[in-house]
Amino acid sequence: MAFTEPIRKAVVEYVERDLPSNEFYERYFWFISDAPLRERLEEEFRSARYIYKLLEGLTAKDWLLTSQVKVQILLYASIYEAVLHHILLQEYRTSQEVVALTSYEHRRPINISGDIRNKIQSAYNPTGPISVYQTETRSIDERKIVFEDKAETARLLGLIDQSVKDVVCNVYSLRNAIHLHAELRRGIEYEIEVAKEAYWRLKGFCQQISEKLLADGKVSPPPAPLPKTPRSTISSTKKNSQISSSWFKRLISLFAS
Repeated sequence: MAFTEPIRKAVVEYVERDLPSNEFYERYFWFISDAPLRERLEEEFRSARYIYKLLEGLTAKDWLLTSQVKVQILLYASIYEAVLHHILLQEYRTSQEVVALTSYEHRRPINISGDIRNKIQSAYNPTGPISVYQTETRSIDERKIVFEDKAETARLLGLIDQSVKDVVCNVYSLRNAIHLHAELRRGIEYEIEVAKEAYWRLKGFCQQISEKLLADGKVSPPPAPLPKTPRSTISSTKKNSQISSSWFKRLISLFAS
């Protein structure tokens, strides 16, 4: 059963009060040349912020807080991965670093004549069977490229620094561990600080990448300065707790009326 309209409006009012405008999301990933991907990134980011605020309003604790963090990790990990994948395989696909990431040397056996085999035997006196190979470069299935390797390639290219790489790799590692057996085996506990860092580091992640793209002439400058990230939208301060509490009391009164 859905909320009554007054309750729904109260919830929406609380969630949207501190969240940024549509323009903020629409321009956050301005450096992504693939329009459909850029739109999906905007939606993913918007979803992460909206869900966080909704559960913050419920003052999530214990199992619900764990679920809140898991959702944030899943959403931000997908953003980090999609941005790196696109930038590396589209904007820097011909660079030595990306070629090394996406290909490998395959040895293909070739037949040789008995005369050549005898010459090799005489010249080198090998103790085992003689095999001759021709090397050829083959492409790696993009789906099989490890995220950590993508992040390291981005660092080698100067797209991100080591501190950002460490954070995004940690977020992605936690994303891969969101399986009950893996969590139990690794003794993972999900802390809200992880979700907060995934959010805050996204700005530096995008800023470093966009600055490198601009420096390399891969993109044109945005038409106007980007809207600032509203720092008040994700915190664990006493003030935020009081706001959540007052909103929750108001919601309870609506249920009771």
